[in-house]
Amino acid sequence: MKNVKKLMLMSVAFLSLAATGCSGGNNQNTSKEPERDPNEVSVFFLSGQSNMEGNSGTSGLADAFTELGFEDYDEISQGMKTVQVSTYMCGYGQLDKNNLTNNRSVHATNTENQIAGKFVDAKPGLGTSDTKMGPEFGAAYALKDAATEENPVFFIKMASNGSGFAQSGTDYNWPVKDDQGNFPEVSLYNTFAKPFFENNLKLIEDMGLKPVVKGWLWHQGESDCAAEKIPVYAQRLGDMVAQLREDFASYARDEDGENIAFIDGMVYQGEGTAWTTPNLMNAEKQKFADSAENNYLVDIYANEEQIPANELKPGNPGGDSMHYNTKSSLRLGMAYGQIILDNGLLDL
Repeated sequence: MKNVKKLMLMSVAFLSLAATGCSGGNNQNTSKEPERDPNEVSVFFLSGQSNMEGNSGTSGLADAFTELGFEDYDEISQGMKTVQVSTYMCGYGQLDKNNLTNNRSVHATNTENQIAGKFVDAKPGLGTSDTKMGPEFGAAYALKDAATEENPVFFIKMASNGSGFAQSGTDYNWPVKDDQGNFPEVSLYNTFAKPFFENNLKLIEDMGLKPVVKGWLWHQGESDCAAEKIPVYAQRLGDMVAQLREDFASYARDEDGENIAFIDGMVYQGEGTAWTTPNLMNAEKQKFADSAENNYLVDIYANEEQIPANELKPGNPGGDSMHYNTKSSLRLGMAYGQIILDNGLLDL
């Protein structure tokens, strides 16, 4: 049972978690749950467009940590071994469905065979270049103490800048069903994300570990912020999430794809936004989050009295008119991680 539908960003300090224990006495529960495989590890997929890819500069991270009251940047910037990350991403116009091994202009952790994947310690520079980052870094920071080096949390990120559900003149959309209810053979999900996820799950198995897919972190919508695209956004998103839950059910807890959480993030709708009607897009995102128990939404406008609506925003330092600044990208990633922690998704 999840505790919250939206994450309240209530202060710039990261909230610590209190552990709860069981009381003793004569009313102890003697029933035993099935023993969990000691080699089991939690896996999260990450997808979307450029703010998920990572277009926030890393040069200001030390200052962002100081502003947020964190004192361990020098240590964690060298890499967090308890969270492992594999990436494969590019602009949809640059992807080549006929050359998955070594696409042009793709930034990936495996530079020799990009679609094969390669895990590295979570660190700055896993965005669109070695000097950029996305929310994976903040999410890793939130989860770093919830795993061990022997059984880390794994992030598998396939994202594509400029991508959407209704891009004209290209095959590289996220899936949209045709009139017969079929998904296209070529799409960002079917052609790139799904095989990349599968390849990385195999890499985890080759380590002698048992991967369990716990969730899909999603940040996309800017490219679909248009009056003619928004009305069917929640349906298209739902179709794709259902497909992923079916495709990866065998890796889910109890082999039930509905146990794979979907964690979405709102798009920026404050002053100076570079796209149209983001408020309508966020309403569709909320609609989808409300449609199922295991859907979640990072609501960056949840508590405007304590955090101004424009504080988590694009722009400088570290971003631009379409991409989150450095501190905002860090905090956005932490918000994803906090939803994972608050709702016990590591334990599903």
